[in-house]
Amino acid sequence: MAYLFRGRLCGALCDDCFEPLANVQVRLYRLRSDQDATRLAVAETKDTFAVLTDEQVRAKSGALLAECTTDEAGHFTARLGDDQQYAGEAFEVDVHCGTVPHRRPEPPPKGPVQFTITTVQPQWRQRENDQIAAWDHCLARRFWCYIRALFDAWVLCGRVTVCSTGQAAEGLTVYALDRDWLADDPIGSGLTDASGKFRIDYLGADFRRGTWINIELIGGPDVYFRIDGPSGTPLLTEPSSQGRAPGRENVGPCCCVALCVKEAPPVEHAWFTRVGDFNLYSDIDSSTGLTTTAQPAGFPNQHGGPGYGFWQSPRLVGDCPTRHPATSQPLRYRFLWRPTGSLAAPAPITGPAMVVAQKVGTRPVTWNYGLPGDPATRPQDIWVVPSGGYTGPMPAPFPAAPPGPPPGSWGPMPPLLQQPDADGWVTMPPDATNQGFSGPLLRVNTNALVPGGTAIGAGAGNAIPAAALKNGVDVSIFFEAAPVSGPGATLGNQLDRLHVNNWIEVAEFSLDQFTAPGATPCEGITNMVDLRYTMDHALVSTWALGISTSAPIPGGTPTLPGLGVPPVPPDQFSSVRGGHGQVHLNTSGWPQCAYMVTFTRSLKLTDGEDDDAGRGGVVAVFCKR
Repeated sequence: MAYLFRGRLCGALCDDCFEPLANVQVRLYRLRSDQDATRLAVAETKDTFAVLTDEQVRAKSGALLAECTTDEAGHFTARLGDDQQYAGEAFEVDVHCGTVPHRRPEPPPKGPVQFTITTVQPQWRQRENDQIAAWDHCLARRFWCYIRALFDAWVLCGRVTVCSTGQAAEGLTVYALDRDWLADDPIGSGLTDASGKFRIDYLGADFRRGTWINIELIGGPDVYFRIDGPSGTPLLTEPSSQGRAPGRENVGPCCCVALCVKEAPPVEHAWFTRVGDFNLYSDIDSSTGLTTTAQPAGFPNQHGGPGYGFWQSPRLVGDCPTRHPATSQPLRYRFLWRPTGSLAAPAPITGPAMVVAQKVGTRPVTWNYGLPGDPATRPQDIWVVPSGGYTGPMPAPFPAAPPGPPPGSWGPMPPLLQQPDADGWVTMPPDATNQGFSGPLLRVNTNALVPGGTAIGAGAGNAIPAAALKNGVDVSIFFEAAPVSGPGATLGNQLDRLHVNNWIEVAEFSLDQFTAPGATPCEGITNMVDLRYTMDHALVSTWALGISTSAPIPGGTPTLPGLGVPPVPPDQFSSVRGGHGQVHLNTSGWPQCAYMVTFTRSLKLTDGEDDDAGRGGVVAVFCKR
């Protein structure tokens, strides 16, 4: 019997910044005679973590059970079994690494490092002929940053927001500098993402530069920052004295900061940049239209992953200034689409069927909320809506105060609603905050582009005929920004391929003892249960049949079909789309009790921000008598 130990390793850099332990070796060791398995298995990592000397590594080499390497996401699978004379007991988990993620490819100050994380007693579950267990572990900041320091790998993680609103500031360049006695050293730079987060990796040599007299004898750099907008305009310039402030002086190998700029930079470019959180150029495969990676990468709230398609109503994200960057003419923008490869003219995305309401920006107006100093200038939300919005000349009228307003609050401020015209154009309000929109520009209902629904099967246990299989469609999305009137160049770009699939999977299940002629669910089960199932979709994330009960089943709970479970011939079949067939369970020796059968599944589909949450639950309950 084989034991498959599957896991994922990561390390904390900050409270909200993590990185996978990519391309490191995971080594599993049998416990030695002088080790108390029970005590170690329940101990906290702070009591078991240890960096090993070469001598200690050699001393335990004879106890090595298995060794494997993590992938880019920190996932690994170790296989144990008869060859190692392993029978399911606890083991020690070590990591051996020759470098750490994101370190520049320069010779490290020391050779490979091996450290012990903890002792694990896996909770094994039987799947066919194998026992499988999962383990997900993230090293605490103090341990992982200590390991990074051994390789002289330093990192600055942070987030940039707009001071007055807390809004994330995207597309800004953050420069980190080290205050020195003789000359300040540039440490590095990073670009803020859609959530305002940035990362700067550097080496100790980057802040230990200087004369032959090493004035910085100990400690880390004394950091201060400069932030520039996309055009290079300085938005924040900290004085070098900030490098001596608490929290900035002699920072450690992992330093986390929160920065803010007085106001977001003016919008200066007109372009389409993302679908939800996925960048057009780096996160969507140009040959398949599927995602290439999870976003925002490395953070606890990341979603999606390799091979995800799009569905429902994703946000189309980009920038559009109020005036043409070259001619200063008032601008308008629109999105168009067509099936990828089609020679037809792209069609505008407009109207109630295609457009979903989306906030796109703000503008300053006078309003009275009953606060001190009101009436005062306040931000008015601007929405692009499918219908009922403003389509007249700009600037749009300001919201009026209620008739006969009392001295106090005027109540909630109504938003400015803008509606794309018949050709899809949205005219930029000339008084938009920061001289343009930067963020979501439109939310599109992809069901209007690529219809879907719940796919129909051919009956539980049966394959879906090839002609009835439901698949997604690749579409091209075009962005244009052009002068409202008069001559002028049309700006824009396009996403050549986005894979859209709005179909829900075929998921059919039946229990012969309930559905056979003359059978009723109330009779109870005696010697046999026969399950029939069909699962089909082009983008399967997970699917599994399961059975549960409070009674102990002789031989253990049976493993039922699911993703990664080999089909049992001749009655079971599987493919990348799912599987179908029958399961025959001999229940003659099962205790008299109630049993539940579940059927869970989820798809590799995202709207760019939220993934398919899946469906499923109990599909049958039977009693053994």
